[in-house]
This record gives sequence, structure tokens and C-alpha cells, in this order.
Amino acid sequence: MVVVVAPSPENRLECGVICSKKYSLLAVVRNRARRLMWESFRMLKPELSPCRILLIPRKKMQKYDRMQATKELSGILSELQVLARQDIHSQQEQ
Repeated sequence: MVVVVAPSPENRLECGVICSKKYSLLAVVRNRARRLMWESFRMLKPELSPCRILLIPRKKMQKYDRMQATKELSGILSELQVLARQDIHSQQEQ
């Protein structure tokens, strides 16, 4: 999964998902990837700080279930320091 993060000029959380025919020629496979990514984003939404996020699936996501997709997205977003709850915990440790 590729995640692109940019600051939001309106100071609100925005998300987009791109899944082209390069991912799969079958629409049903592309739609499943989109649904997994949207659901993962929805589950993490309360913990995210305001920014623009772009999600792009990769081929290995075809074997993922929702929990695996959410776990991967959570890990990437915490590395990018976008998870608000992660920021609070890291500030308390210092």
C-alpha cells in the first residue's frame, strides 16, 4: 500500500483512493481493494490529525482481509506521524 500525505489548507481531514486498471483488469478486484482501503481509513479516522491522504493499493493487497489492511495502514500512518493518538503518546514519553 502506498500512502501520500500532504497538509490540508482548510485544516480538515480529506482522503482519496486511486485504484487503476494497472492493479487489476477486473473491476470486482479493484472495487474490493477500494472498499478495503476506505474501511481501513474509516476505522482509523477518529485517530487521524487533519491532512490530505491519498491511498494507492498494491498487488499483495488482493490477499488481505480488512484487519490486515487496517494494520498496514495504521503502521504506515504512524510512521508518517499522522495518527493523532500516536503523537500524544510520543509527547508524553518525552
